[in-house]
Amino acid sequence: MPDWLLYTGNRRTHDGIDRLPPPPPWRAFDGGPVLPSPEGGSGNTHHATTYRPSDDAVQQVNAALYLRRPLLVTGPPGTGKSTLAYAVAHELGLGPVLHWPITSRTTLRDGLYQYDPLTRLYAAGREDAPSDEDIGRYIRLGPLGTALLPYRRPRVLLVDEIDKSDIDLPNDLLTIFEKGEYEVPELSRRAAPSAEVMTADGPSSSPHPP
Repeated sequence: MPDWLLYTGNRRTHDGIDRLPPPPPWRAFDGGPVLPSPEGGSGNTHHATTYRPSDDAVQQVNAALYLRRPLLVTGPPGTGKSTLAYAVAHELGLGPVLHWPITSRTTLRDGLYQYDPLTRLYAAGREDAPSDEDIGRYIRLGPLGTALLPYRRPRVLLVDEIDKSDIDLPNDLLTIFEKGEYEVPELSRRAAPSAEVMTADGPSSSPHPP
């Protein structure tokens, strides 16, 4: 087994991801503070520990890791396309897979975040409502928005059924992947330098824009 491989496909969890070198200059992004990696398994231990990737799949996963690039996996139904994501997360200890199922109505914002203005309006009308209530409690980052946070270890984002998307979504995704950042306008209007919001995993304190 070549020494440069981080993901080997052997289905045993290890800390090989810590050998991942710094990204190429064109894939280095600012951001912080660094967040601790979430604990827990991939979310589908059975599939992750029984999946046997091909040698080509192992090579391609490692190339994507080193280059900090997304990996497009294609093939007929039932060939393990989605399972590969869980296998990588399990072996490299990257925490739960962030699953984003795509339909023809899915937009980029669906993956980035959701804002609940109605609940905020209702809360503001209560007599005991604080005058300085943080808007962050009404914002929840989606799988894509969560994956782009500055975790100590990279997260695995499974964009499922991308072929069913609207024609604009793939290009919008590529733009986000190239920029490595996004803006939450509801937070950008605040004077505070940080906000605590809900992520796809749970609460998280992060700078804005993420």
